Amino acid sequence: MLENYFPMTHGYYQKGIEDDDLYNAKWGMLIAFLDLNNDKLSPFEGINFALIGFKSDKGVYINHGRVGAVEGPSAIRSQLAKLPWHLGRHVRVFDVGNIDAPNQSLQDMQLSLAKAIERMKDLNLRPIVLGGGHGTAYGHYLGLKNSLASKKELAVINFDAHFDLRPYDQTGPNSGTGFRQMFDHCKKEKEVFPYLVLGIQEHSNNLFLFDFVAKSKAIQFLTGQDIYKLGYKKVCDKVDQFLQDKDYLYLTIDMDCFSVGHAPGVSAIQSLGLDPQLALLVLQHIAASGKLVGFDLVEVSPPHDIDNHTANLAASFIFYITQVLSQIHGSV
Repeated sequence: MLENYFPMTHGYYQKGIEDDDLYNAKWGMLIAFLDLNNDKLSPFEGINFALIGFKSDKGVYINHGRVGAVEGPSAIRSQLAKLPWHLGRHVRVFDVGNIDAPNQSLQDMQLSLAKAIERMKDLNLRPIVLGGGHGTAYGHYLGLKNSLASKKELAVINFDAHFDLRPYDQTGPNSGTGFRQMFDHCKKEKEVFPYLVLGIQEHSNNLFLFDFVAKSKAIQFLTGQDIYKLGYKKVCDKVDQFLQDKDYLYLTIDMDCFSVGHAPGVSAIQSLGLDPQLALLVLQHIAASGKLVGFDLVEVSPPHDIDNHTANLAASFIFYITQVLSQIHGSV
């Protein structure tokens, strides 16, 4: 039995379509519910996505950010449910519920998410994780990593204004340490940590982090200013170079990498953030690589949002990324 795991109730989304009219369908009509603790389940055939929420912003609190991301999964779901269904009949989307443990440590919750991700991969479900703070990332990464065959490399691309490579020996894991946890995991396994960050803001990262990156093999980044000057085609070239010799990819999108006008409801606002239109082109390119095995969206903080702008943007990214993944895997 998975710990700190709660299946989704059937009362959340809209009722299913009665006349099988996909032309008028919305996501909320077609999402099905699944209990990962059901031991009678067997691997699903075809193309399957599964939403799982990580209801914790403990790491945001420890990191002195604006709390509220614990409500992010519900907000993203509500926006996603209203979007039109463009995935046809050959794709299924499940909602498997949440990792939720307000009385447990962030580290315990990360391990619970990792086990849930492993279960999802065993069932041929491609994870879409809804954060939560960016402490979500290590649990998602660890679950994907444990699901891979030995000696297969899992690269990481992070859309983020921050490196999130802070040490955690004194504070414990928090929203700024997830990728340091990944780095340390790889170091323990005598592996390099292939990590590309897109959207770094110099004024949001201290010199210690830039020094750590400079001394670390396989960590690369582009600042928000780099991306603005290069344009999406050259950024995509950078992504291709990074992925060239990698087996699999984990993608994580911190919504605080986008400018505050587009994403006001985040744990740490970004005045000089990325343009989501440009980012979307890069995200679609990443999805088309054929190497993406799981992705998440984190740091949506509904108490600080304006008219659900940020939650809607996160849901829109899910809409477009799943379209590309469905197309490339459906054509195989």
